[in-house]
Amino acid sequence: MKKKALRRAFAFALALCLLAACLPAYADGPAMGNVQADFTDVPDDAWYADYVNLCASWGIIDGKTESTYCPDDDLTRGEFIKLLTMIGELAPYTMDTSVHWSQPYWQVVNDNGVLWGLDIPCTGSALNAPITRYEMSVMISNLTSNVYNENPVDLSDPELRISDYSSIAGKYASSVLQAYGKGILDGFEDGSFRGDETLSRAQAAAVVVRTGWTAERLEVEDVSEVVLPEDPAEPADPENPGESGALDPADSFANRAQAGGMIDAWGKPNAEACEILFGSSGKSYFNGSESNLSDYIVTVQVRTWDINSSGAKYTRTWNLEVNKAVADEVKAIFEEIYNDPEQFPIHALGGARYTDTLRHSWGCAIDINPAENFQCYTNTEPYTAITGTTCYKYSTSPYCITPGSSVVRAFAKYGWGWGGGTAENNYSGWTTTADYMHFSVLASGG
Repeated sequence: MKKKALRRAFAFALALCLLAACLPAYADGPAMGNVQADFTDVPDDAWYADYVNLCASWGIIDGKTESTYCPDDDLTRGEFIKLLTMIGELAPYTMDTSVHWSQPYWQVVNDNGVLWGLDIPCTGSALNAPITRYEMSVMISNLTSNVYNENPVDLSDPELRISDYSSIAGKYASSVLQAYGKGILDGFEDGSFRGDETLSRAQAAAVVVRTGWTAERLEVEDVSEVVLPEDPAEPADPENPGESGALDPADSFANRAQAGGMIDAWGKPNAEACEILFGSSGKSYFNGSESNLSDYIVTVQVRTWDINSSGAKYTRTWNLEVNKAVADEVKAIFEEIYNDPEQFPIHALGGARYTDTLRHSWGCAIDINPAENFQCYTNTEPYTAITGTTCYKYSTSPYCITPGSSVVRAFAKYGWGWGGGTAENNYSGWTTTADYMHFSVLASGG
């Protein structure tokens, strides 16, 4: 990045600085505010010098001391998460630091779908650990999609651009390609990505600038933006579901699996279901490292409503990773939600992830608006949050999913259950917990 281009970035950096000024500093975390960008360990001719000096001059990233930046040192997960709140303009809504100094930042990025697909709990040991380049790519891919509302890109011949592409674990491949395709990453001099390596502070400065200000992203050849067609196929007529060519709800995988006993009440798939979902009767979930993952986990585009800063509804386009067995019904579900008069707004959305062995790791579960539809313990009043902030029982937010809403109805029509429960159990979720953000192919929503 040339110094001429850096001058164009000042307005952007100033906005970030003003945001930073609104966020509190924590004694054991990185300090906020402007610093003197004159580091003795950042040579003027270093590839990262302009990135570091810009970030440091405007208080986006500080030095470790007044005179040293330590460009080769690792960046921790907590530090990178905090940087993402700044460039994403995600002001924390809680200042609770009882667990870790970066806890407020972890909470807000988690609730906005930036951590989807990763297993980074809000604990001191997890947040103090150095962040890997794989984890960084997932976070920035999620940020550009879920927060910036950018369309995905299609990067041709990735194996010719990334020399170690064939060794990238399946659960990270899509995020790495999005980061490369959008000009945020360019790898090492030998063309490798080296996802298992940690992210250095020098690399972090470059990533922050390129992610937060699109004018500074790298030029990428043979890349195209993927845009949802303006006139997608109309959803099925509720009275004649087969007439329009859309999926008949009776033919959804969830309904067929439940009717045919392919998945039992405890969520265990039989041999037939395992063959369909995973390609093997002896396999019951994906861990994300499978060589055939892309044969079964596919990306579908859906459109939803959201609410802009003026309170008006507008259309958003999302990419969801789901199992190909449920791809058609997922598209049909979200098209029904979109076309419903309720125009339910969605500002955070996530699908497949590989942090456990349950329905998300099948590619058969979806989370919607986690901040306003929390996972919680239901054996106490008020409910104790596990993930998220509130739910319809304690909030009137338009992002809250309610029983009988268009969202619950659309999923139920295709056989999917809600983690918020059913009328039979008074919408209390499961035995001691409820997960109001969560939908899955199990009738129980588990």
